Amino acid sequence: MSLMMTRGSRRPTLAEQETAGHAAGTLMWLLVAPPPAPEQHVLAVEFHSPEGRRWNAIGGGTTVAEAITFARESCPDGVVWEAVSWNDLYGE
Repeated sequence: MSLMMTRGSRRPTLAEQETAGHAAGTLMWLLVAPPPAPEQHVLAVEFHSPEGRRWNAIGGGTTVAEAITFARESCPDGVVWEAVSWNDLYGE
């Protein structure tokens, strides 16, 4: 099907424009991929307190900082905990 317009001809319909160059009866499919999953970090975190106490916890989040914060929330209350090391448990 040619979409060229000549004097006195009508403008092609949207359906004609969308199927131009395709054989009649050909089905066209638009495949839409789902958005990629957000990156996840699952960390084993070791915490130390200024008094020498140690605590290990697992945390997860979309960033390393978020995963450490999540892990810190499981540490005992009333103590300042500093993350001293962590290992990625999920992903590469």
